[in-house]
Amino acid sequence: MSEGCHPQRLASVPSRGPEAVCSPRTRFPLLLVLLLATVGAAGSCPAQNVAGTADANLREVVIEAQREAADAEITRRVQTALTEDPWIFAEHVTVTTRNGVVRIEGIVHDTAELFRILRLAHKIPGTRRVVDATEILHNDPEGG
Repeated sequence: MSEGCHPQRLASVPSRGPEAVCSPRTRFPLLLVLLLATVGAAGSCPAQNVAGTADANLREVVIEAQREAADAEITRRVQTALTEDPWIFAEHVTVTTRNGVVRIEGIVHDTAELFRILRLAHKIPGTRRVVDATEILHNDPEGG
């Protein structure tokens, strides 16, 4: 084996002889790769030095949000939308919000009113999901 060849390079190519790996044509690219790896590892690039010092000066930022205020605002907006709608009897409907999930409870008169309530609740900004916990009161005098 000649002095310019790396032992791991020889071990990675077992089917060829050492003279094929250590020929003068392969020595120069091998030396160039080793030189570039050494220069890159030393961190001689000014941009790398600046990035390293910038990372050392950064501090971790933690943001803690107050979700209760947002939930109260969503509840207020849903209740206002239900009260202002002429097709909804909102006095029998209770709205609660937790983590953006709006829960509708109470009594509705028919499915059209229920779907209208759910649609209005979905339209309020900040609403993640709407949970239906209502009961439909059938006021059919014939009992159907």
